[in-house]
Amino acid sequence: MKILTKGSYLGSQTDALVYRNIILSKTEYRQKEDQNWHCHENAFFAYFLKGGNKEFRKGSEIKCSAGTLLFYKAGELHCNKDYIFGSRIFHFEVEENWFIENKLNWRNIPHGEINNSAIKTTFINIIRESSVRDDLSESSVQSLALYLFNLLTRQGDQTSMPLWKYDLDKIINSPDLNKQSLTELAKRLKVHPVTLSRQFPRYYNCNIGEYLRQLRIERAISLLSKKSISIADIAEHCGFSEASNFIRCFKKQKGITPEAYRKMI
Repeated sequence: MKILTKGSYLGSQTDALVYRNIILSKTEYRQKEDQNWHCHENAFFAYFLKGGNKEFRKGSEIKCSAGTLLFYKAGELHCNKDYIFGSRIFHFEVEENWFIENKLNWRNIPHGEINNSAIKTTFINIIRESSVRDDLSESSVQSLALYLFNLLTRQGDQTSMPLWKYDLDKIINSPDLNKQSLTELAKRLKVHPVTLSRQFPRYYNCNIGEYLRQLRIERAISLLSKKSISIADIAEHCGFSEASNFIRCFKKQKGITPEAYRKMI
């Protein structure tokens, strides 16, 4: 079994930035990368800027595409297959000393695919800071990293979680989810609409309408990596009535315009 050391990944590294115990890097992949089981010395995130693959972990398979965010614990076994040629991944690697200094235990943090919109937005802000690289970038990245793990830890607290929350998490990537009304969604989750409406903000920090809008934005992110598709076509495909509405909503959620995000990747 191969153990990849600090800052090492299977693809070809195109950019790297080190802030003490944090390593930020971009890696490009071809179709025939090493497909053997392996692990990494440090805990890290992988955010697909472009392309995708199939990832296998113990007892699970994850189909990755542009916009997919994954978290790996140090030493976690996995293997990757069927890379789309030219796939690009942004890695955010954290050494164990960082967790010790900040009194965090990475072993208690949920691992696997992350679909939480607030966590993904925070991660995009880390990518933006890696591009700025001024005298404040390191402090910004450190602060964003702490906030990121705070969100992850809160997400991992499963105490007193209602059944509908588990069911919603299972269908979160369903293509028709963001087109359903409150009544339809409640029926699908086998809960009364009033109960769903009242409890929803407690677990997602927003109302249902805002959440479904977030899903549309996440779907748009997977298309923005395909630069042959216009912003207007992406807006229509993701359910926005006008491109201007899409741009406004995207900027409100992610802090940048769709065009700026496209240039960043």
